[in-house]
Amino acid sequence: MKLVLDNLTYHDCPVELREKVTFAPEQRQGLLKALHRSDAVQEAVILQTCNRLEFYLYAKKDCDCRALLGEMLASQGAEAAGVWAEHGRETTGIDVARHLFEVAAGLDSQMVGENQILAQVKAAYTESLEARMSKLIFHRLFHHAFRAGKAVRTHTDINCGAVSIGLAAVELARDKVNLRRARALVIGAGENAELVVRYLIKAGLSNLVIANRDVEKARAMARRFGTAKAIGLAEIGGQLADVDLIVGSTAAAEPILTYDNAAWHLSGRTKPMLIVDIAVPRDIDPAMERFDFVTLYNIDDLNGQIDANRDKRNSEVPKARAIVEEFVGVFSLWYESLDLVPVIARLTQAGLDLARSEARRYAGDFGDGNADKLQAFAESLVKKVLHGPISIIKDGSGEPTVEQLQAVDLINRMFLTQDKGGQ
Repeated sequence: MKLVLDNLTYHDCPVELREKVTFAPEQRQGLLKALHRSDAVQEAVILQTCNRLEFYLYAKKDCDCRALLGEMLASQGAEAAGVWAEHGRETTGIDVARHLFEVAAGLDSQMVGENQILAQVKAAYTESLEARMSKLIFHRLFHHAFRAGKAVRTHTDINCGAVSIGLAAVELARDKVNLRRARALVIGAGENAELVVRYLIKAGLSNLVIANRDVEKARAMARRFGTAKAIGLAEIGGQLADVDLIVGSTAAAEPILTYDNAAWHLSGRTKPMLIVDIAVPRDIDPAMERFDFVTLYNIDDLNGQIDANRDKRNSEVPKARAIVEEFVGVFSLWYESLDLVPVIARLTQAGLDLARSEARRYAGDFGDGNADKLQAFAESLVKKVLHGPISIIKDGSGEPTVEQLQAVDLINRMFLTQDKGGQ
């Protein structure tokens, strides 16, 4: 049997191609069931994110996993199969574990150290469990990945500080405004605006208005989050007297909010207002800062902090990789201990060593000339006792079953783990 990873990622496959090989949860379940029906694959996990599609497999040594997956993806469409054939990559052996642990730790992410990937790895493992495609090997492999991901985030600063504009904007707002009591206006309904809304709600904001030129798009976003109101751009003025925070995030060519069109609505206001403009071109007229109560930040104000945070995260990578390697080493020792032939040899040798030791110990009680007979008796007894467990792990045609591997794991833990306290 062998560990196999077949994948394509953002490293060498652009988004316009990756989107051709994305699958809904029910499709992934179908792929897992197809793998389950294959005699060549015992265990499988499918990890799919916006940046990667990865098949983790525990398969027979003679299995052509790329070809098998290619046939399965062809059933999903010619485009998917074509992208897979051109951009898919294969890794085998302990490097599969190393890659998975680095993924779980955020070391292989576009945004180094990001937290979402660990939850995505856990979700992929859960899908595999539901399809009954994670057993002894992947149970150990993926739980090591979870622990590696957690350890890296606990013992390094690799996930500290915002490295995306949307998150940086919300972190700034959280420092300046009590979001749990604030009313916010987000201008825009695109990808960045949606990230801002998600982060604001996660930070505790519940009073939110989304403004967009296409009101239906704003309404669709408001429905997705359930706590927002949607308006058109023409209605922004009516919100200005009450909002504490404004975030601009459209692709408009001209400013959405200008000093002149805001002045009438803000007449008499003194309560502080924070405006964060992450749009390029800018959504907010810089003249808005002429209001004494307005504090305005633009994207350049945020980029400096983002660059500093990114540099800090990157400086933590060597420390994170060292932690990952510790987990790789532990998993590798366990995985190699499941090799049937060495286990049988070690178990037999351990039993015979014990038999000979005990025969020498009691030889004097049986008189001269009986030492060889006593040793032969002890060795014969040990061989008969070990015949049962050895038969279990030798049974089969060479490719170990899950039951055999479980037996080997149990034998390792019961008989072949050295006593740390000595004998």
